[in-house]
Amino acid sequence: MEHTEQKSNFLSCCLKALSQLTEASDREKELLQQTASLQEELGILRTELERFRASSSLKESHLAEENETLKEQLEDARRDLKLNSEALAQTVFQYNSQLSTLKSELALATTSLENERQTRETLEAEAESTRNRLAGAVQEAERCQAAHADTEKALLREKEENQRLKDKHSGEQWWESLDKTAVNGLSQKLAKAEARANSMENEVHRATLQLTEKGLLLDVLQREKDQATARVKELETSLQAEKELVGRAGARHEATQERLAQAQSEGMLLRQQLEEAQNKGVAKERAVTDAQERFSDILSKLRSDCEARVQLVEERNKDLASKAADLRDQVYKLEEEKNEREVRLE
Repeated sequence: MEHTEQKSNFLSCCLKALSQLTEASDREKELLQQTASLQEELGILRTELERFRASSSLKESHLAEENETLKEQLEDARRDLKLNSEALAQTVFQYNSQLSTLKSELALATTSLENERQTRETLEAEAESTRNRLAGAVQEAERCQAAHADTEKALLREKEENQRLKDKHSGEQWWESLDKTAVNGLSQKLAKAEARANSMENEVHRATLQLTEKGLLLDVLQREKDQATARVKELETSLQAEKELVGRAGARHEATQERLAQAQSEGMLLRQQLEEAQNKGVAKERAVTDAQERFSDILSKLRSDCEARVQLVEERNKDLASKAADLRDQVYKLEEEKNEREVRLE
């Protein structure tokens, strides 16, 4: 009876030990499965991390290429802007020089034209005075010629009267002396009238010559005035053309300023894009770093968990091994006691 009870206790202990061993084995299998799952998850995370690194590297290379392209475009825009500014400054300088020269020529032509106008007015006044004097001289000459004609007529009448008197009083001496005296007086008057007429004719001739010279000079001045007027018109046309050129240059300058402002805005936009790209690159690098840190943390936690679980399994295995050894010792002792009893019973 006691032997059966011991055997039952022994079997109970064995079953309990086997149950604990089975439980430990199941726990170990579960831990191994969890470890395999964690390792598989770790592999997936590593794959994703490698893929993320490759994608980040590719994006970084693209961003670097875009940054280089943006820098080149910015440098090209700056170089074009500098060249356009220099060309515009040179063009404006040339136009200003030409405009100053044309203004100087126009001022000289205006001064010359004003002097010629004043000279022409003076000559016209002198010509008008000469015409007036000539008209007076002509009138005086006409009066002298009329007086001369009257004198000649009077002399002719006196001669006819004297001849008639001579015919009537041919024998009287005193009539002859009277006739000579009258004839001499009339002759003197006639000579004076002729001299005065000749003088007036000479004056008229001189006035005519002066008037002719004045007319020729006026013609020359008129031609010079016409030439100066034509020159002024040419200068005005040139000035208008230069003004149009300056206007077009101003328009080009405004267009260049607009292109400059556009290039500056594009440059600012390129800088902003470059800064955004750099910020994105920094953000992506930070994200990669954070992902790496998170992965490292997860990996460390998994390793620590796996190590803790393995250590726990090892400790439980040691406990189970110790219990199994105790059970084997007990079984061995029970077997010895059983053999001893059987020997005694025999």
